[in-house]
Amino acid sequence: MAQIPSNNCAFCNKIAALYCYDCQQCLCSTCKKNNHDIVAVCRDHKVGDIHKAGNRIYKSVPTCEAHNKEFLYYCGKCDCLICKECITCSHNGHITKEIKNIADICRQNVIRLINKLNSKVEEIKESLKTIDGSHSLQIQSDCNSYIQNVEKTSHEIYMIIDRYKLINLTTASDFRENEEQDL
Repeated sequence: MAQIPSNNCAFCNKIAALYCYDCQQCLCSTCKKNNHDIVAVCRDHKVGDIHKAGNRIYKSVPTCEAHNKEFLYYCGKCDCLICKECITCSHNGHITKEIKNIADICRQNVIRLINKLNSKVEEIKESLKTIDGSHSLQIQSDCNSYIQNVEKTSHEIYMIIDRYKLINLTTASDFRENEEQDL
């Protein structure tokens, strides 16, 4: 199992054993109990073992360049992510939704598209089976028939050539015999 580097507590700088998923901060047990849990806003936060948090600890949170605040919403009019301050200034009056809601909708759309693609793949597989099965048999049959026709036609041509060859040889032979008799 991969080792997770130790992180320091956001309050006291000691080695942290816990991670708050909502604050996205590392905490030691003492500071969680004495500081984090005392703040009313933080009481319902999800806090867990830092080792179970894994790579979430190291992911940077995307922030708004204008206000340096975390993105919380999606502006449908401007098709971009915005922070809580952007709503009141540059995106005032625009239709906004929480990022989670938009992400859920996008996930559902992707799932629908994947299902459609999977059904199309199955249709194509069935078409290929049909082509492989009946069409390849028809192609094989047509090829065999064509080969037979070519062989028959070439045999007939050889027979015609042989007949003309025989006629010409006979004519030449007769001509030679007649000339020899005349001499």
